[in-house]
Amino acid sequence: MTKKILVTGATGTIGREVAKCLAADGASTRAGVRDRTKARKQFGDDIELVAFAFEDKRLFTDALEDVEKVFLLPPLMPNQVEVTNAFVDAAQRAGVQHIVKLSAIGVGTETFTAGEWHAANERHVRNSGLGFTFLRPNSFMQNFINYFPPRDGVIYLPWGNGKASFVDARDIASVAARALTNEAHKNKIYTLTGPAALSIDEVARTLSHVAGREIEYVDVPESTARDAMLKAGMAEWQVDLLMELHEINKQSRWSTITSDVQEIIGKPPIAFREFACDHADKFR
Repeated sequence: MTKKILVTGATGTIGREVAKCLAADGASTRAGVRDRTKARKQFGDDIELVAFAFEDKRLFTDALEDVEKVFLLPPLMPNQVEVTNAFVDAAQRAGVQHIVKLSAIGVGTETFTAGEWHAANERHVRNSGLGFTFLRPNSFMQNFINYFPPRDGVIYLPWGNGKASFVDARDIASVAARALTNEAHKNKIYTLTGPAALSIDEVARTLSHVAGREIEYVDVPESTARDAMLKAGMAEWQVDLLMELHEINKQSRWSTITSDVQEIIGKPPIAFREFACDHADKFR
């Protein structure tokens, strides 16, 4: 029987691309999803779907049946470490051999809440004895579509003049697919970045050029950003987590550029201008 690769978080920005990359490469792919009816519209008939949620351990057995490798994308919830570690334990019992975990840039070198959660889960994966690959990407270019898109021609962020080496989700997915299908990446850690560190002003100028309209950046005070997120209904724990990340980026602490993407997939990482052109309709 062909062993399968389980992709968790399969309908999200990264997981969806990972599942599609694996299927395109001919890998036996199973996508863990909350709603199979909705997910089927995204994936068509080429990818097996299974009901899955990190907070429901009853679903682990079926999701992990005949699975050899797992793409582990931890859920954003306050008990992330607890539920993710419980899943790793279930994977070990089920006979999984290799976990490719989506982590975060700065884990092990920076002190921030999300980083501590990822670090704890990385330690648990290591201690499980399973083969591992830890992917530590920088902020996604797709965040300018999903989380802080231009609103009425303005990007509002409390980043000052900070710069970050944004990485395209498609490159992260390509790296993950290689790691899941090539034993050479077992027990390795990769920091994934784009080819350049950009300020939000530079991002806005690129989007303006591509969209054919003026897009500007407004540096908002931290207190204003916090209040806006709370008024939008975000939980306080989540706001605290995001504000930590904003502060790190304001200080350009994640402006490092690595060669890991190119070395793994054999071509340069996608530049921000290419990303913007590919998604120009989102910015017009």
